[in-house]
Amino acid sequence: MSELVLARQIAGEIVERNTEPALRFALVRGGEPGIFESKVAGTPYLPRDMAWPLDSKGVGMELLAQVDCTGLEGLPDFPHGGLLQFFFGLDDVFGMDFDDPTAQKGFRVLYHETVDPTVTAAEVLAKKAEAPKPEGDARYYTPLFGVYGIRFAPAEVQRINSQDFRAWDQFLAKWNELHGTDLKTQWDYYRATKISCEFPAAKEKAPYHQMGGYPYFTQEDPRINAGELAGLDVLLFQLDSDMQDRKDLVLWGDCGVANFFISREALRRRDFSRVCYNWDCC
Repeated sequence: MSELVLARQIAGEIVERNTEPALRFALVRGGEPGIFESKVAGTPYLPRDMAWPLDSKGVGMELLAQVDCTGLEGLPDFPHGGLLQFFFGLDDVFGMDFDDPTAQKGFRVLYHETVDPTVTAAEVLAKKAEAPKPEGDARYYTPLFGVYGIRFAPAEVQRINSQDFRAWDQFLAKWNELHGTDLKTQWDYYRATKISCEFPAAKEKAPYHQMGGYPYFTQEDPRINAGELAGLDVLLFQLDSDMQDRKDLVLWGDCGVANFFISREALRRRDFSRVCYNWDCC
């Protein structure tokens, strides 16, 4: 058996045995959904006793997305009621912290287990109006170009792809076992073997909007060689750049993608205090 055939066999076995349920979704234009509905951008639900979310500088953040969790029955560990929300800071990196991507200083993940149906959009907008505004033109501090509904596709089973750091961890463990080597990284392997195209191409097509499943990156998984992030094993939410009819709906830098990761144990406890927020672009 050639080394290339062996590599593809190892990769194929890894892909077959690593699966996760996923809910992909599409962005829907045509007016802003209500404050209790799933959407990207727009006016969120906030309880009457909650102020508008602020970043660490005291500046009001923007809603990235809100998810009505009653639509997440296809994801066993996710909440199946209430609202899950993602906010981001208005700055030139959209609130991401390169040094500590879990520090919710420039972003915020909120979960409302129950909602008060008597809260109105006008009440929430009044809170936003009172929140301090960023310096400069906020239009340059957002990846969003409108407000969109979220339409979930039926739940599916995704197989791991080569961009998830766990795929390469498993591949290198098996390769080293068979060859008596001690390759530490994907790049060590490439330099040693000059082999490429081990993993099959992903079946999913862009845009890669989804909850659950396996992530997509334009660069690399931020959990690679980052021990403190390795335990964040669930893709909580992913919003890709999206263009429809030659019009940008979402644009992360130069056609990038944003991901949020959480540990499965924290997700099951509905504890969203430690989430990794990452986005990258070409």
